Amino acid sequence: MSNDPGNSGGSSSNPLIGHTAVPVAPKYVLDNGSYQLQAFTTPACNNDFPDDPAAYARLAALWSQNVDGFTNQAITGNPWNSLFAAQQTGYYNPLDTGIPDKSTIVDVAWIAFPNRLIQYLGQNQVPPNPYNLPQSVLNQLADTGELSKYPIPSIRCPQADWSGELQPYGPYGPRGWLDEYCEFSVVRNAANKITRIDFTCENPEYYQTLWRISPERVCQVYEQALNAGAPQDQWVSVSVADLQLVDPVSGQPVIDPETGRPAYNPLNRFNNGPAATRGGSGASGGAMHLTATPNTLQTELGLGAGATVQRSSGNTDPQALICCGQYGQNYRNSDPHIGQTINLAVGAGLNISLADPPGLYIQMPSFAQYQLPNDPKLPKGATAADCWHIIRGFEQIHDEITGRPFPGSLILHAAFQIPQSWIDAGVSFTVGDITIAGEPIEYGSQVQATLEIALFGRPIAPVAKTPTLACVGSPSVVTQAQPLQILFQNVWDAYYGTTVNTPSGVSMVLASNSSIIPPTVSPGEKNVALALTYAAPTANSPLPPTQWPSVYFTLPDGSADTSITASVADFVPEVTYAVPGNTYPSPSQLLKLKVSIGINAPAGVRGIVIVPAGQVFSPAITPAPAFLVVAATTA
Repeated sequence: MSNDPGNSGGSSSNPLIGHTAVPVAPKYVLDNGSYQLQAFTTPACNNDFPDDPAAYARLAALWSQNVDGFTNQAITGNPWNSLFAAQQTGYYNPLDTGIPDKSTIVDVAWIAFPNRLIQYLGQNQVPPNPYNLPQSVLNQLADTGELSKYPIPSIRCPQADWSGELQPYGPYGPRGWLDEYCEFSVVRNAANKITRIDFTCENPEYYQTLWRISPERVCQVYEQALNAGAPQDQWVSVSVADLQLVDPVSGQPVIDPETGRPAYNPLNRFNNGPAATRGGSGASGGAMHLTATPNTLQTELGLGAGATVQRSSGNTDPQALICCGQYGQNYRNSDPHIGQTINLAVGAGLNISLADPPGLYIQMPSFAQYQLPNDPKLPKGATAADCWHIIRGFEQIHDEITGRPFPGSLILHAAFQIPQSWIDAGVSFTVGDITIAGEPIEYGSQVQATLEIALFGRPIAPVAKTPTLACVGSPSVVTQAQPLQILFQNVWDAYYGTTVNTPSGVSMVLASNSSIIPPTVSPGEKNVALALTYAAPTANSPLPPTQWPSVYFTLPDGSADTSITASVADFVPEVTYAVPGNTYPSPSQLLKLKVSIGINAPAGVRGIVIVPAGQVFSPAITPAPAFLVVAATTA
């Protein structure tokens, strides 16, 4: 396993520096030749509380609860669209389904460089685009995101229509265009040469979860990762104040009612944009977790489940399949390839789920075309591969079910930089003097193009064959209100009220970078203020209070939970943001709720149903899973 933060430098106050990372083991129970997963494991089996088992246990339990919710949402799909009503996925939840002994793991990998830049702006594309830019310019744009001069087609099915309406290049955001589940941040010296590139594929939901356990540990993880291997004069010091969500009006920290502590800002000063400034009090920038709005784990699970549905289009053409199934985003390296691979596996008579630990992972780069400068001070046997530092995650993880390693790496965060041992030996060159295919490394995207991102699936024999369905029709054919996201009202107000300026020239609201994680409430709480966004069955004009819908929270069996009451305090006819996981912003509606929880409400996760005015709750309605959590009472 390749992970040695003991040689990576960092703040002496950071307890993670000097700790040799050891992966935690997934929890399986073997019964009659079948493995039953007991809980989802943290990404890459990584332990961010190596010296605090109790804190790790709390983190692991909360993480597993969140991933279980994402998985159930993915399997449920979109029951509110009449054309999805009969959907039957070939995706399984490993917490509910036994995995036969020796069930293999398959890897699905793709190039990390954003293919949509090539498709929409590059040369020799089908269909041709009007820009015809060479790869050298695409490399620059991949590093800057300055895409305001390059609008792209709004219509992308059956293929990109350049004769029709165009829209600004998206996703928007400080790194929105890096939409292959791999984002990076570049550090340059005074001569504008690259000295370090941080790559991350970590999902934002994990950092939101870790923050709920300990904001202080999140700060330490930031410091450990961003300081690893860097010269001391390039170290950063990270405080809770640097990472917390701030009210855009008062400038004060926004207190999360669930924890009583400040909420997390995923676009904080150390996880913002593709360039970083190191050293001193003005340090900013860095890549700790994904920030492009579609780069979320919840979305990846939804894509995986949606792609299992067999479609009338067949699965020989990934573009035709993604247009037919309406999952993911066209022309990415990732989504069409993932969708087709999964669809083929299910079509061949298998069910599939992401192997535990679920996630997307950086793979080891191909260094075949890298060339180091001639420098007599280089240590004997030095290669460009020595510049690749695995900071979080592991090059290799053992799989208990197969008895073999995973068929790829589970790397979460890596840096490309000159090793300290070379600097100590007197090497004078930096990353910008290394060449790839004969070209000096001027951009982080050049290194990105030499590595892949991968997910790992676990196919098993299905209970029943997945039926073939027609292509998905217009999303306007909606028969029931679709819950989208729920947050504490004050947290939503701060996220939605904060404007983010972006290199694309299109501003966005910070709510697009929130996460779809259910808030936790406690028995006995009264009038908890929650904000619920949803897609209405029809385009509603402002409604009088007598026509506001009703909201019900549901038990695991789909029945209404009578121990929880929800009243609509206000209705907002339109809020526009990219619901986390979506590529582009879109209008939705918002209900301001007052929720009270009975003193004897049982602990656990609740679903949600929105019932239009004049109608009553029906157990036949499919709830949206995992929209609220009732905490266990403490003695």
